Amino acid sequence: MSDSVIIEKIRKDIPLALYFQLKEKIKDNILSGKWAEGSKIPSEQEICDIYGVSRITVRKAIEELQNEKYLIKRQGRGTFVQKKTIDQKLHKFYSFSEELKSLGLKEYSNVLEFERQTANVIVRDTLHLEEGEEVFRIKRLRFVDEKPYALEQSFIPVRFVPELTGEQIQEKGLYKSLNSYGVFLDRAIETFSAVNLSKNEAEKLQVAYKTAAISLIRETYRGTDIVEYCISLVRGDIFHYSVELK
Repeated sequence: MSDSVIIEKIRKDIPLALYFQLKEKIKDNILSGKWAEGSKIPSEQEICDIYGVSRITVRKAIEELQNEKYLIKRQGRGTFVQKKTIDQKLHKFYSFSEELKSLGLKEYSNVLEFERQTANVIVRDTLHLEEGEEVFRIKRLRFVDEKPYALEQSFIPVRFVPELTGEQIQEKGLYKSLNSYGVFLDRAIETFSAVNLSKNEAEKLQVAYKTAAISLIRETYRGTDIVEYCISLVRGDIFHYSVELK
């Protein structure tokens, strides 16, 4: 039996269903971190013994916590605390950082590389640039609650923000830095595909080599101008995307 379990009997003298009381106690163990993400929880019999309830009560509580994405059952292995994932709904223009902060999560990014260069053919064609035009290439590693969740590379035409610096982006973020120069983005086109991470990419995202990830290519607009061409690799165990169809 895990040493981290709170040993506390369920009260039978109050008008709250036993399974509901048990469910809340298990949820408290998860939310407080006593039962860590990905860890195996005690067996049904152990939970019965800890809280003084029947197996029917335990099964009902666990079933509801599965439906609410707190727990997950793995055939032949037991029940585990579900790892947190973030659902990004694709029905409006969004900023990763603003969306995550609105959920109460700590989000930040580290600028790994910042340079001014002549756009290559792919970048030039995507951003509709003239031959020889320059872009800022910005490579960032993004974190949520201290975990790296995305590795991304953005290309911004120099003519839109010639005074842009890596220090500004590190301090304010990319979009807020653009806003400070009067460049406000209003829509984006995104393309998704599944990829396996290279050794270098996996090391930066702190996952195993060849782990599956989401490849996200974004073209971000101000009116009819494409201001950003961004290539991101996003950890699928932290982020997932959903689309509402009407």
